[in-house]
Amino acid sequence: MDVPSKKGGARAGSGRKPLQPGVTAVAVVVKMTAAQKEKLQRLGGAPWVRDSIDRAREPTPKE
Repeated sequence: MDVPSKKGGARAGSGRKPLQPGVTAVAVVVKMTAAQKEKLQRLGGAPWVRDSIDRAREPTPKE
């Protein structure tokens, strides 16, 4: 007789937590060289990219 396991399955509070409550994150794929990937990791990885984008000024529209 098989006894159901109590391991696995969805649990309340499990999983990766959101970056900001109520904000949905999206995945972005960027192609780069191996050297660029190594440098990105030294700079701080995804948190560094997000911070750099947030601090960057918007370009002025050209007429």
